[in-house]
Amino acid sequence: MQAQLHIDARHALGEGPVWHHDTLYWVNITEGRLYRHNAATDTLTHFDVGSTLGVALPAADGWWWTAREHDCAWLHEPSSKVVPLDAPITPPVPASLRFNDGFTGPDGHPWVGSAALDGSRETAILYRADETGALHVALPNITLSNGLGWSPDKSQFYYVDSLAHNLSVFDYDASTQTIANRRILREFPQDGSVPDGLSIDAEGHIWLAIWGGSGVLRIDGQSGDILDRIDLPVSQVTSCVFGGPENRTLFITSARAGLDDDALAAQPLAGGIFRVETDVAGLPCPPCSLPPPSA
Repeated sequence: MQAQLHIDARHALGEGPVWHHDTLYWVNITEGRLYRHNAATDTLTHFDVGSTLGVALPAADGWWWTAREHDCAWLHEPSSKVVPLDAPITPPVPASLRFNDGFTGPDGHPWVGSAALDGSRETAILYRADETGALHVALPNITLSNGLGWSPDKSQFYYVDSLAHNLSVFDYDASTQTIANRRILREFPQDGSVPDGLSIDAEGHIWLAIWGGSGVLRIDGQSGDILDRIDLPVSQVTSCVFGGPENRTLFITSARAGLDDDALAAQPLAGGIFRVETDVAGLPCPPCSLPPPSA
């Protein structure tokens, strides 16, 4: 399959796409902005959070739960109001790390990981938010926390540590919201490309963006075999999400950060948002169930 350009966004680090209320949203991490695309008018709107922005998850009444550089905050879409979340992060995110990718768990609580900015090994953490919004360790000893998601029956949890070059699968206990029994579902070559963000389809298979690999792989959720590939005209593919009228359009984000002039000349659409129509529907993006502040 070949992806087509959807929006010539030219973002330094486009990431974290979300399909919400029939609208595509995503973040530009380095700008610290949540973007919204109005398909009817082909216009972009952005919302600033005052820091780098690792992930934004939709909640109730126009609010978004966000993980910024070292803390979390609520963003109110109708007013652009930002309210820092007064809840502990245990342990805190040090200056050498920042928050990165995340997703909403089956119980509506956010999961978000950190990333070591200096590449130091096994210093980052995957966190889960409790009912108060406080973040606690779900998985320690990570280097670059990235894509995560759950199988359709919520019995399995999929997870990417990019610099470990693998995609893992865990058993998920819905009664305790914990993960256990880690297995490596697929290893990736250390050839300059790394696994990044992901999305799960209704058949239980994983659509995984490959940074440095110019593509998205569809991976069997049980065997780890590659079932299909989407090719893109850009190298730094970051993440993907299903959306569209029947949830069969895969929207794909990308980045241009770190590309030199020659690379940008060869791939002028780097940092854009792409799309491809698929034969399978994706799982919907669950809303965050934490109670937001009053507007």
